[in-house]
Amino acid sequence: MPIAFKKQFKDPIYDYIEIDSNIVSEIIDTPAFQRLKDIRQTSYTPLFPAAYHNRYVHSLGVYHLGCMAFQAIEPQLVEYSEDTNLNFKKQSIKKIFELACLLHDIGHAPFSHTGEKFYLDEAETLYATLKGCVKDDKFSKDFDALGANKPAPHECMSCIVGLRTYSTFFENVKQKDLFARCIIGMKIRLTEKEPEEFRQNMQESERRELKKERELYATKKRELELLNCVISLLNSSIIDVDRLDYIIRDSVTIGFKNAQVDYKRLLDGMRIVSYEKPMERNKRKKNRKELCVGYHKSALSVLESAIYAHDAEKKWIQGHPSILYEMTVLQNAMGTLTQQFCTKEDLNPIFCYEALTEKGKELSSFVPLFSDEAKDLLNRAELFSSVAQGLLEQGKLFSVESDIDLNGLMIVRKFQLNLLADEDFLYLMKTFCKNGLGYEYFARNKRRFPAWKSEAEFRALFQERIGDDSKNIKILEDSFEGLADFCMAKTGVSIVDQKIFSLLDKEEQENNYSKENEEIDVDYYEDIARSIGENRYWASELERIATDLELHFEFLIIFQRKFNSSFKSSVGDIPILFPNLDNQVIPLQNVVDVLKSSADKKSNFFHIFYRPKSSNHKSKKEIINKIAKSLINAANNLSL
Repeated sequence: MPIAFKKQFKDPIYDYIEIDSNIVSEIIDTPAFQRLKDIRQTSYTPLFPAAYHNRYVHSLGVYHLGCMAFQAIEPQLVEYSEDTNLNFKKQSIKKIFELACLLHDIGHAPFSHTGEKFYLDEAETLYATLKGCVKDDKFSKDFDALGANKPAPHECMSCIVGLRTYSTFFENVKQKDLFARCIIGMKIRLTEKEPEEFRQNMQESERRELKKERELYATKKRELELLNCVISLLNSSIIDVDRLDYIIRDSVTIGFKNAQVDYKRLLDGMRIVSYEKPMERNKRKKNRKELCVGYHKSALSVLESAIYAHDAEKKWIQGHPSILYEMTVLQNAMGTLTQQFCTKEDLNPIFCYEALTEKGKELSSFVPLFSDEAKDLLNRAELFSSVAQGLLEQGKLFSVESDIDLNGLMIVRKFQLNLLADEDFLYLMKTFCKNGLGYEYFARNKRRFPAWKSEAEFRALFQERIGDDSKNIKILEDSFEGLADFCMAKTGVSIVDQKIFSLLDKEEQENNYSKENEEIDVDYYEDIARSIGENRYWASELERIATDLELHFEFLIIFQRKFNSSFKSSVGDIPILFPNLDNQVIPLQNVVDVLKSSADKKSNFFHIFYRPKSSNHKSKKEIINKIAKSLINAANNLSL
């Protein structure tokens, strides 16, 4: 093996990132990793045109921060693992952790998070494939125990691509297990039952045996806690190196002047501490401390800045209607293209593991060879002469027979898809999505306008006028959620237009037929009838608004959750080490006022996107207020 040396990558944030030359040649320089140069990190360009950076440079950044984080906790890792089985595995653990940092996003779909939901199917093939790659019973049991809280699809795919493409980097199943856990953020569960307490009348031999069992249990528990500390460095519910890099990198490329994050001070302050969470302390009578990642008191100010920076980006950028609109447009195109190329044998032809590989896969699109009129002539043997008819039946009439399906009389267009990236998907969009919502990604002059631009404006328009806790605001939110769901189910896009009335008529006919034939009970029939009536009511109201304001009757509805801090439930439990107070460890919530959620209620609000007619000369102010007042009046009338 060639002698390894450090290769430097110039980075606008960290200056130089140093990586071993063998990692560069065997991973970074391979096609699977280079593909990440063509996967956009964010979808922020509608707001910030210069906000273009990719998963490639982000992965290098996470690797760099991961090395720093591991170095910070390494002294405690050495100390706590001294008499455990981990004592001789520290270098192996470090290698696998750094590998996970580098490859944590290698499975991203085109346009990053926008496309990842298309990795999933009803059979949960993605999850089964991941468990098959790791091949560890403990991993599978812990994964299944997650229930509905499964990891993000791109995390699962990154594990699969990493384990398959770079299999030579893994010596055993335990390394595969740790690699996957680091990427998906799945901690190791301690399933063994803690040995019983010493009893007063216990024999001496029983005491010795029980003491030995308790020591073995404590050692095993400490090993798992230390591994969980390593796992949480890359993927946790609080602060991790993945989240830290994109907070800093997004801010730099966007130019969004949120709180500054001194990453060096933050990572230098990382410590492994023995700590019991306040909520756990209240539940138990006995002290149940565990080893976890905390921070030295010197990192307090940076920790708070990181929390503010993350939530500011989430609330004011990720939740902006222009971002949501573009994601909706892209996801509509993704659904359209999936339907275009899927078959009974292959329901997910684009967003799959094979498409990410060098070998790739072949897509086939079928176009009718003849018009319906020509088919009629062909069936009557009037389209060709008898000689031509014979050549057709023999497959010799056309010069490129391989591109024609004679049984179905279809032209077969084939597309090779490998190392799937943004550009590949954009090509397919330009070719197959010229009609419909998806093409609005390119045709900005056909884009729709949001009636309000933020949750704050929605509140000012509606909640301040009719009350946050009133019955009417709930009617408005629930009604538009039902309307959007109906349109999505029937047409694949949440656009309310003239077609909705015929769809509602058909739904009503089917409901009446089911009742007459006693296929459904009365309560279910009435629920459907009520839903149809409400959808028709709101669709008619939107049609009237469009007429009054000279808008196209094509309203796009996008639902959004009211903002809640991602750290609401866990950030207060971050342990802070105070060395000068006898190494006391105190919860963050006891020493810092962290950012609180701006919406305590778990509810949704919605955006309405409209498109004015060419004859429209009304101001945006007039349009917005008219829409809001009309919807408020309609909600009031419905509640009477």
